[in-house]
Amino acid sequence: MAALEVVDHFRACHQYPLIKATNGLRSTIRTVGAPTIQVSQRLKRFPTILNKLTREPTMKLSRMQDIGGCRAVVPDIDTVRRAQRQLERRRGYKRTSDYVAEPRSSGYRGVHVVVEYDTRAIEIQLRTRVMHEWAISVEKLSYRLSEDLKSGVGPPEVIDLYQVVSEAMALEERGSQVPDDLLELIKSKSQRAVEYLAANDRRQP
Repeated sequence: MAALEVVDHFRACHQYPLIKATNGLRSTIRTVGAPTIQVSQRLKRFPTILNKLTREPTMKLSRMQDIGGCRAVVPDIDTVRRAQRQLERRRGYKRTSDYVAEPRSSGYRGVHVVVEYDTRAIEIQLRTRVMHEWAISVEKLSYRLSEDLKSGVGPPEVIDLYQVVSEAMALEERGSQVPDDLLELIKSKSQRAVEYLAANDRRQP
């Protein structure tokens, strides 16, 4: 019981630093001259924190850098890069994870910049609208399947589909044409995913 109270208190200590980070993110986006965008924030849910600690036994609570997180959804990759550079010049900058240059195995793309406010690490996510659409679709299906598809955890039939769809979306976002062989691959993997989801739904009580 005492351990749960420690986790809950540690989570609560991120609330005010998160507000500061979100305001700082809004300022950054204004500085780089981006048009109308979406900025949001969240504290990682208590069950999600416990699940991550259980899933990664060597993870220390004090080293978890995404308990507080905010996100900006911007029009294009150029704006992501300009905002990234601006954040990396701020005091309190800690590290960057570039999932645009090297997408996750699931196909997730975005840039995560960890900054520190009042000694608390806050993760700032930068996505384009295209990246955000992909992520939201994955998150909705993750909830339905009770899996973490964005991190590459879940049925391969579904993860494989989202990976190739992400590849196609990245090409289109860069102004390139999606090759026919990739379109055919999406079609075949889509059929496998649909069959899996249909079978999964039939198994549900």
